[in-house]
Amino acid sequence: MKFKKITKDIFDEYQFEKTHYIGMFSREVDWIASDSDLLIAALSIDKIDEDWSYMIFSKNEQGTYSPLKFNVSIETEEIARYKLKADMVQIIDDDKHNELLYSQEENELIIPKLTSIDDEIKKYFKKHPEKLYEISPRKFEEIIASIMSDLGYEVELTKATRDGGRDIIASIQDALTKYITYVECKRYSQENKVGVGIIREVTGVHHIRKPTKSLIVTTSFFTKDAVKEAKEFENSIGLKDYNNIKEWLERY
Repeated sequence: MKFKKITKDIFDEYQFEKTHYIGMFSREVDWIASDSDLLIAALSIDKIDEDWSYMIFSKNEQGTYSPLKFNVSIETEEIARYKLKADMVQIIDDDKHNELLYSQEENELIIPKLTSIDDEIKKYFKKHPEKLYEISPRKFEEIIASIMSDLGYEVELTKATRDGGRDIIASIQDALTKYITYVECKRYSQENKVGVGIIREVTGVHHIRKPTKSLIVTTSFFTKDAVKEAKEFENSIGLKDYNNIKEWLERY
């Protein structure tokens, strides 16, 4: 099967809806389709880290496109393009998408409708939350920022080189005032629990900067001492672990 470059306008014909989050953190630079349009892919660059990522979609039995493969935190454009094309070839060679793909000779051509790539990534992690351990800490921060954005917050990712205590600054406004939440993200393995030292670090930043609330979000869990320490500041400090993240992802 051959592959072809397609323009943004052609890609948009698949009724793919971009979100403001995608515009904030990454920019699509190239689009690829198989010669029969059964596979399509988008290549993106992260605006903050300037690393590369891509997502491959395949046509499912409803005639719409579902995410089949994605890759993030790739150092260079050249490597990203190579891996993208290699993955598309491998998908076809391994026949991984046979159950999803229908030949156009046997099925009526349906104009596909895509949800945003951002939403599709979160749907993927909903089904495979264990894959969160395979992404970079920075990408984990971006996913948490995206979830908070969906909850109505305005979100800002802080610089990767900043001191600890606030990877994300999230704000929300009601008729009376503006609430600011600092979010510290820890993409740890399940065995590496967040200890009391992180609680004290975030508590210190909270009392200096004085946001409305501070959250620590981790793919792991918290030690007993960490939970006990946070309990003393429960009006200021909130703890969210792997199970809480899975609950957030259930909405997608």
